[in-house]
Amino acid sequence: MSVRVAFASAGGQQIDEHFGSARFWQIYDIGDDAVYVEDRMTKPSCAGHCEGGFDDILETLKDCQAIFVAKIGEAAAAYTIAKGKHVFEALGSLEDITYELVTRKLLAPFEEKQEGQHGGQL
Repeated sequence: MSVRVAFASAGGQQIDEHFGSARFWQIYDIGDDAVYVEDRMTKPSCAGHCEGGFDDILETLKDCQAIFVAKIGEAAAAYTIAKGKHVFEALGSLEDITYELVTRKLLAPFEEKQEGQHGGQL
């Protein structure tokens, strides 16, 4: 089993984009290892503080159970979680973060559909 994860990363090396202004996403399947799937692009919903307008991003990431971003506002996080996504703020390299997710099995609770929504920080 694995969890499909979207990482907001402009250069594909670091989690470095805010949810609402993210244009570039690296998609991975995380389970017993981290398997790169593809890059995806979205139109930024805002350039700074904004309320709403996240449906295009969520449509692009509809098959992802977890989303990792550098930052996400409270309203955007609540909206995204209400749509069934697990949202995490994290800073660092994709290599280091995927390594931690795999070796510590941090996404294992999300491999099967569970009641309730989850969010947090890594």
